[in-house]
Amino acid sequence: MKNETFSISEFAKATGVSVRTLHYYDEKNILKPKRDEHTGHRIYEKEDMIQLHKIMTMKFLGMSLDDIKDYMQPDTFDLSFIDTLRLQESKLVKDREQIDIALEAIQRTVHLLENEKEVDQAVLISLLASMQNEKKQEELSKGIIKDEVMKKMFPQTAKEKMVVEQGLLTFYKQVREHCGKPADDPEVKQMLDDFYHLILGIFDMDSLEELGEIFSLDLEDTANEERLDAYVEEIERLIPTPITAEEEAWLEQITTDYLSPLLEEEEGEN
Repeated sequence: MKNETFSISEFAKATGVSVRTLHYYDEKNILKPKRDEHTGHRIYEKEDMIQLHKIMTMKFLGMSLDDIKDYMQPDTFDLSFIDTLRLQESKLVKDREQIDIALEAIQRTVHLLENEKEVDQAVLISLLASMQNEKKQEELSKGIIKDEVMKKMFPQTAKEKMVVEQGLLTFYKQVREHCGKPADDPEVKQMLDDFYHLILGIFDMDSLEELGEIFSLDLEDTANEERLDAYVEEIERLIPTPITAEEEAWLEQITTDYLSPLLEEEEGEN
């Protein structure tokens, strides 16, 4: 490049940056070239090329144009730039975590849709909300759920999570199909058998009595009851229920009818 100065089109061609982008940088006072005093046309110099590379490098680091603008005038970087880089590093790490969560959620959702072909909107949104808020659920559960149970409650691999989600999807689908039937209806009984088999499998437990012992809190303490209620309310805020009020009331009734004799039987055996 023998030219000492460049028109905007020449500068764009030499740097690979579009004329439109150069206009934008000029308007934002990030890279302002000189102007021909007669024509008003922009005139770029070799120094502008260094400044443009400075912009592109900081963009590569993920910095916003507003942040970049603050660093365009000084000819050197001092120790204060370390703080900027560290803040940017934290932001990029957080962004990467969010991207990883979204990518896994996409994979798990594709798996469900491929198996089911069609999924109820409310159910899918509920499952996606659960995927999105897994870390928050885990944080909320600390001190509420026993540590050894937590490891099983929040599996680490996508494959394990898919098994649980497929089971929940099937359960919600059946709730919608069988709502209104009595607890002793064969299809309803099979639905509940399958659901509790899924839950016991998740926690690696053999009985419903064990399932009632997953809490690390003493539930006879009134203060702990209030803490548990607050925990449940927060989980429900994060994850919308996919079933209607009518379905929820029915499910509560048939679950009571289903569990009572099973729990009595287990107590008798003990």
